[in-house]
Amino acid sequence: MTIISPDEYDLLMSLSGHEQNLQAGNIGKKYGLSEIQILSMLPGYTGPSGSTNTSINLNIAGMNRHRFEYDPSPDASQRRHNVSQAITCPSCSAELGIPSIRPIRVTCPQCSQEHTFYE
Repeated sequence: MTIISPDEYDLLMSLSGHEQNLQAGNIGKKYGLSEIQILSMLPGYTGPSGSTNTSINLNIAGMNRHRFEYDPSPDASQRRHNVSQAITCPSCSAELGIPSIRPIRVTCPQCSQEHTFYE
């Protein structure tokens, strides 16, 4: 899944109606996605099928001021320095940073699925 920048996300959230659709189209061109794909990343988006996207946490304020980290423990900083490779979660396509140690068992912070990588 492509992730748009926090500034672009904030911009889309501040717009509505036709202006939001136009901006989503412009952002989509940048990432090679359609307007619908960009809009579906927004909370409360009602797609063509009439379903509402509510999977995004609406309690996040000022996303552009924070760097998201899923592990706040003191030793997490050391583990972040050991990251040398990037992989994509086979279940949800989230981007994960891992060390080069193999085999390695990884629990995805986005979908909570556990996967073991051998290569």
